[in-house]
Amino acid sequence: MILLGHDETVATWVASITGKPFHPPFTAIGAVDHDGRMTGGFVFTGFNGSSIEISLAGHGVMHRGLWRAIICYVFDQLKADRIQIHTAASNVTVRKLAPRAGFAYEGKSRRYYGREDAYVYSLVRDDLPSFRQRWRL
Repeated sequence: MILLGHDETVATWVASITGKPFHPPFTAIGAVDHDGRMTGGFVFTGFNGSSIEISLAGHGVMHRGLWRAIICYVFDQLKADRIQIHTAASNVTVRKLAPRAGFAYEGKSRRYYGREDAYVYSLVRDDLPSFRQRWRL
């Protein structure tokens, strides 16, 4: 199930897993299991009118319902042109999943996480037809 309207709760949960604190303003979308336990979350920060950063954590966050909500929020509601993800160089899981999910590799941000570099991935509005086809949205 998708959890909306509980931004602080979702952001706190994601921060507890990623070790990355979030400072308002932010918006969040969570994933909860049938027992009401949080299993994943997306936190949206840094919206500048055309681009927004997402941070994600959890298991099972790569599913159609969540991606539909994210695409609707970012591209339909906000009218943004791009989503970007930074992930620590050591986070091999996200580095493998981001391209498989449909995000394009853009490069590295040096020392983005203090002493650790980050890899940058994006999804732009022009990518939406292939993204929607991949996820059957």
